[in-house]
Parts: sequence; structure tokens; C-alpha cells
Amino acid sequence: MNNSVEIESIIEQSIILAKERNHEYCTVEHLLLALVKHVPFKKCLEQFGADVDNLSKELGNYLDCLKSIEVSIDQGQEVMPKKTNSLERVINRSVTQVLFTGRKNVTTIDLYLSIMSENNSHAHYFLLKYGVTKNEFVPHWQKTYKGSEYSGNLTDSQANEILEEHTVNLTKLAQEGKLEPLIGRSTELDDIINVSKKI
Repeated sequence: MNNSVEIESIIEQSIILAKERNHEYCTVEHLLLALVKHVPFKKCLEQFGADVDNLSKELGNYLDCLKSIEVSIDQGQEVMPKKTNSLERVINRSVTQVLFTGRKNVTTIDLYLSIMSENNSHAHYFLLKYGVTKNEFVPHWQKTYKGSEYSGNLTDSQANEILEEHTVNLTKLAQEGKLEPLIGRSTELDDIINVSKKI
């Protein structure tokens, strides 16, 4: 999978937003604010009819109310905010979405969809509050971009590249005798064999 300069820039901006506020952690809300401020996505939101200025302002106010820490400086280097588990989950989910739809790059819509899956987050709440719902916004985004970023099939070789990059071929390792022996799992192994025979 190729690294998307656009997405890397948005994630980097979210870390800067956390750093500016002396936050120990970079959250999904930092990411959403960076996404909303990202010009192409911002324009798409505006065309959709969302009140982007108030959304940004309210997100900023929410982040300003979060507890700041005294950022320590160790040998002239500032401590960078750490990503929360929920932020890591959002990023990983967006990558997974790309793999399952047969594409090679994460796009802004992948980040949006992943944020919308964080149901218990303030980011999800703010998007719903401003009417940016999946059922209405995704078709608008696809129409705006004519689906160019979001669709497209991979060739077999491209699919194999992605599989090789993100998975381990256990069958190949077993054929080459490179798998470590299975110790203490004979019952589980028997169950797997019995299930396989029934299929």
C-alpha cells in the first residue's frame, strides 16, 4: 500500500494541534479538526451544506477545554503528544477499509468513515450535530470526486503486493518447514482437523 501524502499531512496536523495546546495525547477530535481544516475536505463539507466555521470553532473550543500538561523539554527536544488507542483504531480501520475495497491509498473519506465508526467519541457527536451523516455525506463526496479516489479494481499482482505487505503466508512457511512446532495445542489442532474434514 502506498503512503498518502495527503493523509500523512492531516495526521501530522492533528499532532501539531495537540502540541499547540500542550496536550499529552492526540485524540480523534484533534484528527477531525485537522480533517475539517484540510482545504479539499473543507470545501466538500461546505458544498454539502455543513456549517464548517462553527464546526471548527466548536471542535477547537472542546479541545481548548481539555487538560493541558506542562510539556517537558529533554535535551532541547519537546515531547510529542502520543496517539490515543481510539486514534490508532481510527487510522488502522481506515487502512483496513482500503484493503477491503481493493484500493492502494487511504483517502479523506476513509478517515471520515472511520471516525464515524467511533460511536462514543465527541468527534462522532460533532459530525452528527452538524448533519454530516454517512447516508447523505458519502454519496455527496463520491459525486464531488466522481468516485475517482474511492473506486477502482486492483490487478492480481497489485492485490498480491498488498497481501505480501500486510500478511504472512503460513501455507508457504509450512511447505518450507519454517513454522515452529505447535506445543500444548493438540486438542485445538484436532478440532481444526475435524472441522476441516467436515467441510
